[in-house]
Amino acid sequence: MSLYEPRLESLPAREREQLQLERLQALLARLKRSVRHYRARLGDARVRALDDLAALPLTTPEELAATFPYGLLALPLREVMRIQSTPGPGGKPLVAGRTRNDLAHWGRLVARQYAAAAVTPHDVIQIAAESGALPGSHGYALGAECVSASIVAEDPWCVEHQVELLRNYRATVLVTTPTRARALAQALAERHTDPHALSLRAVLLSRPVADAVREELRLGLFADVRAGFGVPEVIEPGLCVECPEGRHHVNEDHFLAEVVAGELVLTTLTAEAMPLLRYRTRVAAGLSRDACPCGRTGAALAPGGRLDGRLLVNERWIDRGQVEALLATTAVAGHPCRVAVSDDGVRVSVKLSGALFRDTVRVLEAAQREVEHAFLTRFGVACELDFVEPRRWPE
Repeated sequence: MSLYEPRLESLPAREREQLQLERLQALLARLKRSVRHYRARLGDARVRALDDLAALPLTTPEELAATFPYGLLALPLREVMRIQSTPGPGGKPLVAGRTRNDLAHWGRLVARQYAAAAVTPHDVIQIAAESGALPGSHGYALGAECVSASIVAEDPWCVEHQVELLRNYRATVLVTTPTRARALAQALAERHTDPHALSLRAVLLSRPVADAVREELRLGLFADVRAGFGVPEVIEPGLCVECPEGRHHVNEDHFLAEVVAGELVLTTLTAEAMPLLRYRTRVAAGLSRDACPCGRTGAALAPGGRLDGRLLVNERWIDRGQVEALLATTAVAGHPCRVAVSDDGVRVSVKLSGALFRDTVRVLEAAQREVEHAFLTRFGVACELDFVEPRRWPE
């Protein structure tokens, strides 16, 4: 079995629980001492066993957004080496900060995923994504350094360039998004390029995909396909390791994972810059503890869909509130709209009624161009707007 940190990844239950309890107790002490928000909420709360966790308060994305940008920092800003954000409720940013130690932990956690894919110092890794579509790319680079693999430090600007890089540098591991991976497989098929001609043996995707998509990529790229899973405001990648058995094992020496009313709740046990206690991720999930042949003892996480208004459009997170706010500034403001998303972009359908129904074709075309341009400039994603006659509008 390929484990990067064998002792920690295969801890017996009793040792794992003792480590988690000690780190949880240290976390509570740190939150009370250093974070005003938690100090007021925790009071004199104590934990003597892991079962006491359920009595501690939950942290919501709304609280994280309300403390933007630095309200939940547990250390002075001068000690924070990296800051990144993701859209939260109503489009308000959710910030994640990391210290030097946080970055070191991040690298080792991602290295665990590389080890599960049998990545060694002999491998060449290409990290490929459109700008902004793979915010965890820095984590993948840190992990590659930990396993001493070579990194192609050139982000391809189009799929043709990506094929060229794979050929020239003979990359054996590709880290990318599902959308980009499918585009690559399609490009190879359209150009009648045999994927065997490439040196790829493993593809690491930024998020889970359906089994049919995974098989499509496996055949189209002739490579083993693994998928990561994370929560951007907590950690992504690095939360889980997908093992050869296809299970996503939580790195439980660093995170306490719960499922509360079907929702994944995470507690960061080792984060220095911005520790989170019982954070409601707004992600549906299940947890199981069946023994796994891979040897990892971390709980197996089965991630589901979003439970809030966050949308994934061409690998970019957009909050539905952001979409509604943007449409409210355009010519379609006040008219019934329906929004559908896909890997290709956003499709906005507007009910053709009232003033819009009486407008000329020229005015409607101008409104269409305005909305499509607004989406491209604000979110960097394509949008297609169409008008629907009242008799065809679904009620």
